[in-house]
Amino acid sequence: MLTMGVEEEFFIVDPVSRMLAPEGLPNMGALLAAGPTTAGTYHGFDHEFHLATVETRTDVCHSLRQLRAELRKLRGTLTQTASDAGLSVLSAGTMPTADWRTTRLVRKPRYDRCFEHYRDVVQRRVTCGCHVHVGIADQELAVQVLNRVQPWLPMLLAISASSPFYDSADTGYQSFRNPLWAGFPIGGPPPLFESHAAYAEHVRQLLDSDALTDKGNLYWDARLGTRYPTLEFRIADACTTIDETVLLAGLARALALTCIDEIQAERPPVPTSPPMIKAATWRAARSGLTADLIDPMTAERLPAAAMLDRLLHYTQEALKDLGDWEEVSHLASQLLSTGTSSHRQHRTLTTTGHLPDVIDELITETTRELQ
Repeated sequence: MLTMGVEEEFFIVDPVSRMLAPEGLPNMGALLAAGPTTAGTYHGFDHEFHLATVETRTDVCHSLRQLRAELRKLRGTLTQTASDAGLSVLSAGTMPTADWRTTRLVRKPRYDRCFEHYRDVVQRRVTCGCHVHVGIADQELAVQVLNRVQPWLPMLLAISASSPFYDSADTGYQSFRNPLWAGFPIGGPPPLFESHAAYAEHVRQLLDSDALTDKGNLYWDARLGTRYPTLEFRIADACTTIDETVLLAGLARALALTCIDEIQAERPPVPTSPPMIKAATWRAARSGLTADLIDPMTAERLPAAAMLDRLLHYTQEALKDLGDWEEVSHLASQLLSTGTSSHRQHRTLTTTGHLPDVIDELITETTRELQ
C-alpha cells in the first residue's frame, strides 16, 4: 500500500480589512510548539516565505480516511489559533486582494538567500500551493514514475485551480499562481531522466551553476522528495476545501500506483512531447475546468470533463486496489457540478460585484468542513 502525505499552505487574513495580516500570526510560536509530536517526523506547522502564510504537514497516511482526519485536525488547530488572534484562515492559490509590494518576508537565512538570488520573482509570488507526497522507497523506481506521471500533471492543476485574482484584478486565468512561478529557472515540467543517477547529476549541475540555491528550491511541477523517499506532486494550487485536497491526493497516489504497475508489467510509456506538456499546463492554468483542455499524449483538444474522465479511467484499477474508487469518483463528480474554487470565486464576484465578498466566501469554504 502506497503511503501519502500532504502539505497545505494558507493565507492569514484580517477579516475586517479583508487584506493579508501584515504581521502574520502573532501567536505562531504556539503552532510551532504543537508539532511534530513524534521524533523524526515532519508533520505539524511551519513558516512559509511570507509572514502572512503558514504551511501545514500531515503525518504519513495510509488511507484517504486517515488523510481527511489529519487535514481536519491541522486546519482546525490553525483556524483556532488565528481566531484567538482575531484573524482568519484562507486557502487559495492567490489571495485576491493581496498587494505583493507591501507583503513582508519571513527572515531566516535560507529565505534571505533565495530572495537575494531571485529578487522580485520571490516578492511577487504571494501564492499558496498544495503538495502531495507519495511514498516510494526505491528511488530508481521513483524516477521512472516521475517520467510517466507528467502527461497527467496538467489535469491535477485544472482540478485544483483556485487563483483567478491577483493584486485585486481578474487575471483571466483560473490558476494565475502557475505562471507566477514561471520566473524561476527551475519551475514547470521536469525533464525526463534515464536513471536516479541522471536525476542527481542534473540537480548537482543546477546547484553548481548557481541556477538553484538549494535542493528545496527545485520548483518543478513534480520532483523527488528532498527529505524523505517520496514522489512529490507540486503543481496544484492550494485547495479551498478539504474535499478538493482529498480528491487531489487520491488521484496523485493512484497515478503513482498505476505507473508502478505499468513499469512492473514492462509496458512502455506513451511517448509525449515536453513542449506539448508545457502547452497542456498553460491551458490548464488558463481554463481550469471551464473550457477545453489539451491531452498531451494525443495532442487533442477536448472538454475538461472528458479529460477528467480519461484520468479516472486510467487510474480506475489502482483506485479500486487502494479502496478509493468510490470516494474519488464521487468527489470528481461533485467538483464538476460545483466548479473549481476559481469558478466559484468568479461566480461570487459576478453575483455581488464586490471582491471582499470573494474573501468572505473563501474563508467560509476553507473552514466549512471543520464543523
